[in-house]
Formats: sequence, structure tokens, C-alpha cells
Amino acid sequence: SIRDMGLADLRVTDFIKRTSWPTIDLVPSCANAAFVEFASAQYRHLNPEWSFFAAVSRFLDALPGDAYDLVIFDCPPAIGYQSMNAVFAADMLYIPSGPGYWEYDSTTSFIGQLAEALEDLSRFDGLVPAGTLTLPKVFRDVRFLLTRYEPNNELHRAMKSAFEKVFTDRVCEQPIEMTRAVEQSGRFLSSIYEIDYRDMTRETWRRARAVSSGPPVADTL
Repeated sequence: SIRDMGLADLRVTDFIKRTSWPTIDLVPSCANAAFVEFASAQYRHLNPEWSFFAAVSRFLDALPGDAYDLVIFDCPPAIGYQSMNAVFAADMLYIPSGPGYWEYDSTTSFIGQLAEALEDLSRFDGLVPAGTLTLPKVFRDVRFLLTRYEPNNELHRAMKSAFEKVFTDRVCEQPIEMTRAVEQSGRFLSSIYEIDYRDMTRETWRRARAVSSGPPVADTL
């Protein structure tokens, strides 16, 4: 049934969507993306030599080397197949968190679970096909990024200070502020990258650009 789904007829570019920002493209979430976890397990069943954690890497390898400067995986906050696949394909790990106590507690719990999962998977070194991935997994950089941050909110400022005390210089200097574009994204089921600038006021567009692409880039994304 998997062979009859027509996946072999699709090209890498068929999954990529242009946005209102000329330098940003998206691979949007969809029903087919949600089906990945089931399909991946089936592929593994058909061919035990098929490396699950190299699936995303194969997708990236199909892109021209100069197609993108930076590729960002926006994963659900859970230790699932999709997230772990992205973790193994990624060079850098950026962990977003809201500026509240419960978000902080959830973030620390996620880090603990991720560390345990990576440790368990590292025991399979030597049992995976050569050239697919290197164990144990090592990141070039790990950062924590505060999102939906309100600089005038006393609680948010206190939580930002708490994050910096615990994670020190691994906290991004520039948080993602709670702009109207960010606030309305869930309502319109569109990210700020998909919303046309003509649907915003000039001030909202300016702030959206500032928090989404302002320097330093590495501390913003």
C-alpha cells in the first residue's frame, strides 16, 4: 500500500511553499506530514536496513547545497518520531519556551527526557548503516529562546532573569516579543511568515520584521 501512494512521483520542491517573505520558504504541516510516523515504521518493516533517523537528512541532501543558509525544524514539544528525527538531522538545537513558570518547568522536563532518549539511542552505535549518522549525537550549539515575551510585563522580566541564571549564556539575547502578528497567528492558522504585509498595519509589520529577522540572526531564529 505504501508503494501505491505515489510518493516516488513527488519531488523535494513539491513540499516547499513560498511565503510573503522573499528569503523564507516553508514546508507546512499537513495530513501527509502527520502520516510520517506511521509510514516510517512501515518502511522500516519492509527494509530493516532503512535508517529511520536519516530520513530527514536524505531530504536535505536532495536540496542544492546553496539553496538555503539555514533550515529550521519546528517540532512539537514531545519526544516522538518526528522530533527525534529532526534532532538527529540538526546541527544546532534551539528550545523555545514561554516566559512563565509552567513553561520553564516543561522546558527543563523536556531537556531531561531528551537527554535520556539520546543516551538510550547512543547504545546502538555500530548497529546503524554506515554513513547515515554518528553516535553519540553532538550539537554545535544549544540555545534557549523565550517566545511571546512582553518586555513591560514584570513577571516576564523575572522569568527571563531566572532562565539566564540557570542556562546562563545559552539563553538567546533577543526574545520573540508578543506582537499583534504573533498573537493573531493562531486565530488565522498562519504564521507571521505566511501573513501578507498588506493585512497588517505598518507598525505591526515593522515589529514583526524586527522580532523575526532582526540581528543577531542566530539569536533570533
